[in-house]
Amino acid sequence: MDFHTILNQVTAELTPQPWDYTDTSGTTLTVIPAGLPHAEPGAAEVYLRVTRDKTHAAEAAITTTDLPALITTLAEPITGHWEHQPHWPDGTEKGRIGTWLGDLYGLALNPMQDGFALTVLEDDGHGGITAASITLPESQRMPFASALRRALDVAKSWED
Repeated sequence: MDFHTILNQVTAELTPQPWDYTDTSGTTLTVIPAGLPHAEPGAAEVYLRVTRDKTHAAEAAITTTDLPALITTLAEPITGHWEHQPHWPDGTEKGRIGTWLGDLYGLALNPMQDGFALTVLEDDGHGGITAASITLPESQRMPFASALRRALDVAKSWED
């Protein structure tokens, strides 16, 4: 084996695998640490992807600046609407154009009976928005928060 093969193998072993949850309808939520080495502090990302089927999925990227707010929200049962508000790495709120649906992407949590719904909106690149939702039972709230914490740790390790 050459050096690059060994390095890639070690990197793969050290990087946590994505976390998945699949509901009874077959819709899957995936948490993916998605950063590259040498990201600016606060700018590495974690992707949240909701996949309904082979042709319908939406993905939102949340930076290490914003992810703690989502984790904090998940610390207690979801009792009201929560929406991701993007911030610059220094903590300054990014300006929003229009409403949540008017943004190029979005992430929201809403209470449901015995759990909560996670909705992801993504710009489809053709002037439209792709939306996908999944309902997580209350029993998955803390595993989801734990997966986000691990993904946050990985993403932060890629920041300079």
